[in-house]
Amino acid sequence: MDSQSRVREEFARQADSLSVAPAFTDAEVLEKIRAATSPTKTMRILDLGCGPGIISAALAPHAQEVVAFDLTPEMLEKARQRCKEAGLSNLRFELGRAEQLPFADRSFDAVVTRLTLHHFPDPQQVMAETVRVTGSGGKVIVADVVSSENADEAALHNALEILRDPSHLQMLSASRLLGLITGAGLRVTATSTWEMQRDFEEWIRITNAPERAKPLFTVMLTLAKAGIHAGIDLRFDGKTVLFKHHWLLVTAQKDR
Repeated sequence: MDSQSRVREEFARQADSLSVAPAFTDAEVLEKIRAATSPTKTMRILDLGCGPGIISAALAPHAQEVVAFDLTPEMLEKARQRCKEAGLSNLRFELGRAEQLPFADRSFDAVVTRLTLHHFPDPQQVMAETVRVTGSGGKVIVADVVSSENADEAALHNALEILRDPSHLQMLSASRLLGLITGAGLRVTATSTWEMQRDFEEWIRITNAPERAKPLFTVMLTLAKAGIHAGIDLRFDGKTVLFKHHWLLVTAQKDR
């Protein structure tokens, strides 16, 4: 199965659970992204990899238009439902590949993408397309979980994520994510970091694949008890496995 088919399969399964997951609907994170984007009523914004439209719905009341773009039809349908229920009408919903965006050069005043880059086999191509469709002086907002700067810790962290969700490919370290953005010709204007506490049960529940829970819990419990933290502070509290996701939010500008 190729990576795009795997993404469609996984996120079709996850559409309902992801739509209501606290890790995705967290109001503080949504406000961080909204503040970084600084939407105005003259702006056209692309929500790249919109999923169930959580970011789209948060930005649309403040923008001229938001285009919600995703690879998975089930996610786009969730996005439509969310925005309809919110009484929002200034959105378009587009299905397609991030590596080949169906938009003209300089179509948007801002492009926002959250928790997407670790699913792309060629994130450089995705960033190149993102830059292409961003207008001069426009913003690119990238928010993602990052892995450790230690290569061994990062490899273990990514292995655990892949066992949970096979559409996951690679979370980058903060330095590599910043390098990806600047390497695409963007100028970083601001960064923000924070930690999100996670527990095994809520994390695995989002995948809607209960058959993965027991073996993955065994692996993570063994690591935690052995003091191997995988760069995410893996630990056992006597009841379940806990860990931290380290987030990086990057605001960048296309100067030309």
